[in-house]
Amino acid sequence: MKSADWIVVAILLLMLPLIAALSARRLRAPVEYYTGGRRAGLFQLIMLAFGSGTSADSQGSVMSGAWRAGLSGLWWQFLWLPITPFYWILAPLLRRLRAVTTADFFTMRFGRSTSLLYSLYGMIICVVLMAGILFASARLLNVLTDPFFSNAANKLHFQIPSVDLKAVFLPPAVDRPAILTWRALGGEGLAAASLGLLLAICGVIGGLNAAIVTDVIQGCVRIVLTIVLLPLMFSRIGGFGLLHTFEGLKPGMFDFVVNAESRLEGQQDPFTPFYLFMLAVAGLAGIIAQPHIMTMCGAGHSELDARIGFTFGNLLKRCVSVLWAFLGLACVAWYLGPASPLEGPASTPADRELLVQLREVADGSVEAKPAEEQARARTLDTRFADRLFGRMVRDLTETLPAGLRGLFAAIVIAAAVSHCGTQMVVASGLFAEHFYKHQIRPGMDPHHYLTVGRLCGPVLVLAALVLQMSFANISDVMRLVIKTPAVIGISMWMGLIWTRWNTVSVWVTTIVSAGMGILCGYFPEEVQRTFPGLTHLMFTETPQGLIMMDAWKILLILASGLSAGIIGTFVTDLMQDSQLEYFYRVIRTPVSPDEATYGEDYQPPDDIELLPCVAFWGFQLPGPTRGGLLGFTVAWLIVGGLVLVTKWVSLVF
Repeated sequence: MKSADWIVVAILLLMLPLIAALSARRLRAPVEYYTGGRRAGLFQLIMLAFGSGTSADSQGSVMSGAWRAGLSGLWWQFLWLPITPFYWILAPLLRRLRAVTTADFFTMRFGRSTSLLYSLYGMIICVVLMAGILFASARLLNVLTDPFFSNAANKLHFQIPSVDLKAVFLPPAVDRPAILTWRALGGEGLAAASLGLLLAICGVIGGLNAAIVTDVIQGCVRIVLTIVLLPLMFSRIGGFGLLHTFEGLKPGMFDFVVNAESRLEGQQDPFTPFYLFMLAVAGLAGIIAQPHIMTMCGAGHSELDARIGFTFGNLLKRCVSVLWAFLGLACVAWYLGPASPLEGPASTPADRELLVQLREVADGSVEAKPAEEQARARTLDTRFADRLFGRMVRDLTETLPAGLRGLFAAIVIAAAVSHCGTQMVVASGLFAEHFYKHQIRPGMDPHHYLTVGRLCGPVLVLAALVLQMSFANISDVMRLVIKTPAVIGISMWMGLIWTRWNTVSVWVTTIVSAGMGILCGYFPEEVQRTFPGLTHLMFTETPQGLIMMDAWKILLILASGLSAGIIGTFVTDLMQDSQLEYFYRVIRTPVSPDEATYGEDYQPPDDIELLPCVAFWGFQLPGPTRGGLLGFTVAWLIVGGLVLVTKWVSLVF
């Protein structure tokens, strides 16, 4: 990093608190801290949907997947494609709830006890999401600014806590690993702590408005810089048309459809269509339960704004993901090819040794080596893949004008602050507006609850910082982020469409599916005893012991939770007709431009014409409308076109 780079970073560090302070001045009521005042425009909503789900971990995970599994690594992002058209149907339902947080949905549909359950679980989801973003962003930032954070960490000599998640669920024993251990603060840990401090400051001051503005800025700049990176990267390998000439460097580099032999380092599951299907199902089950989704859909003026912003903001992200995947393939050609910067004039002996290891893993020759050498080479390959984006930017900008690397570092910082800021604001709202307000200090002034929410935010960020220390690689982050919301997402989906799903169903489903997740993840031997005939399909032996395949974990978690909820539904009584009538009347009442009430305070007018629905056997589904069918069809056409174009480009060029 040169002086010009640090100047760019310093400008951003001054801008973010300034944006937060200006956003705070726009707050007209305490509740607007969590909702943004419902004043976001259409472009802002598109960029909020793009930015809230697009941070350093997204770009890094796609490029890391492309390095490890070739073009099929793109499916870490494409797994969301089959469910994206359903956002067009989901968004107006969430907007019509007039909710401040997702816990308002549970209050209106099931009662206060389930809103307390979701408040606690929703805070866990937000902490997990923040931990994933901080983990990936810190790695990128550390690589881009190397050796700044590493040198600073060495001088500080701090010890930081790390949680062993497996030890949490093990019974007490003499040989049980410690739940909380301490280790020396490294460069990545210091970078994560710095990001956490900055996002806590900005989030506490500005609320959701600050996150929206930052998302718009960083999203636009991120797209522009991605487009700029493409010609820079491909110029290093002779042009885009020559990419296929490097196919021999890594067998299966251009395989768009994954197969049973494809697998990402650091995970035991074959990267197969079955695994991707289960990830997509878990994503669809959990997307509705991610706390920031309700806020995102409720931030705009109208239902149409929510539909366009949520659906096409996410489709924009998938389009940009294609560019990231081809950047990853170009990195394979550059770093493993004859013009590799790892063996150039400026390379070090460590770089040249690393290149030897990377090439052996890529062409499979590492298989002929002893097990210890194989493990060492694969670990180096995994570490290199997870840091690929930062390494690429650093090496590309060596010969470019000063300040460009600083701009990339600034974007990493802004993306982490905006995305985690949204999660922090939403989680603090769950605590202050539901748990604290109804269980600890009811009847206080709204400004009191806002103060409590602001104080809660930094505590949640601290929890995320501790959790991110337990992650080993980006794949760990993706799997945890996908599965965690699905546990309670089952009840949200069923509550929207099935009148029989009740309070008991919510509690039973959440407890059973969460328990099954713990059982599959930490006690696979018990599951194996239950399904001995499926051992060869569901389990694999590793040096660390027996591990259950991730795809089967998802299947058992969702199936057990749904089954338990259905049983609980039929052995208990129906909910009160008045509560069901109120809820379904609210989600069938179109949003008016001049509405000023939120959540359970909203009362639908008696004389308003309700939107159509399709009712049968206790189910109540949104009725078809011209706008609904048109948008749903267009979204599917874009999804199909994106897959076909990506496949065509991979074959032609």
